[in-house]
Amino acid sequence: MLAVCAASISLSATGIASAQNPTQDGAAAAPDAWLFEREGRPWWYRSVPSPKPVEIKRREPTAAEQPVVDRAKSLMASRPARAFALLDGDTVVYQQFNAPANDDSVIFGFSMGKTVTAMAVGQAICAGKLKYETKANELVPQLAGKALGNATVRDLLRMASGSAESNPDSSVWSPEQAKAWSQGNLNLVDLVTDERVARAQRGVFSEYKPGEATSYKSTDPILLAIMTAKATGTPWGQWIQQSILNPMGAAKTGLYVQDRQGNGLADSGMRMRMEDWQRFALWVKRSSTETGCWGDFVRETFKPQIKNGSSPADRKFGKLFASYGFFTWLDNSIAPNTVWASGWGGQRIGWSTEPMNNRMVITFSNVESWMPEVYEAARDWKRVK
Repeated sequence: MLAVCAASISLSATGIASAQNPTQDGAAAAPDAWLFEREGRPWWYRSVPSPKPVEIKRREPTAAEQPVVDRAKSLMASRPARAFALLDGDTVVYQQFNAPANDDSVIFGFSMGKTVTAMAVGQAICAGKLKYETKANELVPQLAGKALGNATVRDLLRMASGSAESNPDSSVWSPEQAKAWSQGNLNLVDLVTDERVARAQRGVFSEYKPGEATSYKSTDPILLAIMTAKATGTPWGQWIQQSILNPMGAAKTGLYVQDRQGNGLADSGMRMRMEDWQRFALWVKRSSTETGCWGDFVRETFKPQIKNGSSPADRKFGKLFASYGFFTWLDNSIAPNTVWASGWGGQRIGWSTEPMNNRMVITFSNVESWMPEVYEAARDWKRVK
């Protein structure tokens, strides 16, 4: 499985009660029924346009850009792609959809939503509501005396809580909990405080400690969202609206997956139209050049924070990435100097880590298997002069 980045699937979109994410021919798969969802469940958060929508411009490619655009068109014609965009700052140079996707589709980012979560946590830190060293048990008393309770905000942002890996993929719910989720009956606080989930992961010689190693799973982002809601006194969906969608200049409505109690499925969660995923990508890139706390935080998400194993052979997820940031993937072996938001089945946003390089790649897909070709396109796109 190439560069797999799993997400806890929003089972309530389909009613499927499986604890595992789907695959196709051994690669992570994102069926159309899960990728596109316009209505959602009644208790999901309904996002609204920003009071100040940001304009996304369009232009034709230059002669230097045309070879990369032609390659993207070829990939769209021959791979399980649903949408592809090449951006130069606030300008779309190329965008294409494959049916059933179109420019009005509300698209699930799967684990790209983790990067959304990171940004929302960063906003809480910069608002003085959270600290990097705040421990989970300070805000979630149900974790008192449990290993997960000792994980800090910094640990959780790096997927380094040290807590149990419950399933072969990155999900942590049991079959019974997955069924309850599909029926709208699972409280996500109960999920992350379950002893089966909150216990320490056992290594070869001892239990893992928070901060010791990265372990990619749903626990860490979901817990961070619960902590952030507690710290800010704001339900997670509203915090996403206030701290992400409004400042990024969202122009359309969207959906955020949550339980009936308003706890966000923050390992994924976000569903937006392509144009608003573009606005998110642009906002993140622009934020990375700002001064002060917020700019500092986003620059940290663009830096390696912890090693992703010692080699591709011992990486459970993200085999082409040597490092993990704050819910971002770095040190791509194909596309150097890039940072990625990455979702199950081939959902990707790629940024250059070079401050003055504003070229970005966004793709949505049914199957993960062709992502190395996306990384090649991103590498060449950011090299265009």
